[in-house]
Amino acid sequence: MSRDLGVVLLELFLSIGFTIVAVRLLVINGLERLAQALGWSAKTKGQILGYATSLPELVAVLATALNGRESLAGGFWNIASSNVINLVLFLAAVVFYLRHWELLNPRFIEEISFCGFSVLLPLVLAATGVSPSLVLGVALLGCFLGYQLLDHNLAELQGKRGQESDPQVLDTDEGIAGEQTSPSQGTTLVLLLVGTVALATAGYRLGNSAELLIEAIQLPAWLVGCCLGLVTSLPELTSFFELYGRSTGQGETRKLDATQANLDTLVSSNMANIGLIYPVGLAVFQVSEWLGLDALIGA
Repeated sequence: MSRDLGVVLLELFLSIGFTIVAVRLLVINGLERLAQALGWSAKTKGQILGYATSLPELVAVLATALNGRESLAGGFWNIASSNVINLVLFLAAVVFYLRHWELLNPRFIEEISFCGFSVLLPLVLAATGVSPSLVLGVALLGCFLGYQLLDHNLAELQGKRGQESDPQVLDTDEGIAGEQTSPSQGTTLVLLLVGTVALATAGYRLGNSAELLIEAIQLPAWLVGCCLGLVTSLPELTSFFELYGRSTGQGETRKLDATQANLDTLVSSNMANIGLIYPVGLAVFQVSEWLGLDALIGA
């Protein structure tokens, strides 16, 4: 190993701390403000948060895709394990905040069903030994698009996409009030953008330091992927506990909204992992193999 083990461990712990700070103070705060300004529903807010927290998986899968077929296997196990770990972390937050009874609410049947599908699909692929290919990538992308369409239609039928409150409207006739609203929304967008970039950077550093640490003890590809899956699930862990924590002590409606947002964070993150990020990784792997980039990078 070319780098000192102590330095790698320090980098890993610093990356973990940076990830938690980026999610709590930047991504969630920015998203909360934007959701309030635009009147987004809890479902919409949760879905966007889920896609944002999948950035570390995207970075990790792209890195493995460029390092050859054996490394790509680790990328798949990163996705598969992340989806399982995300579910476990969500349930841990549910138990910690005593919200388990809310999962029995019929309004959440749709999200729970999608969650089960997103966890079982990669496990079925692993059990059947399906080889990575562009055909598989297209099929998984089709699953993701099907999820998007079905989820959208079901949410519309159940009224889950209705606005929680009226969005803030810029009133040009109010002078000072209008001037105060515009910078606030601009600051919110900057906060969210900075948080997203910080999360992607943290995800890269997390994956890099974890992989260096794992290489030092020579683990098989599937176990490497599982370890990376645990590390890249930190944003979801932070999100689940933060959203529930912010709703504690509020009314029943807000508590249900927190469960709605957390479920959609879980589902959208998992579906993006297996139906969008992994297919992108497969495409990058195929292109790099055709161009011989994997050999250059490996060298």
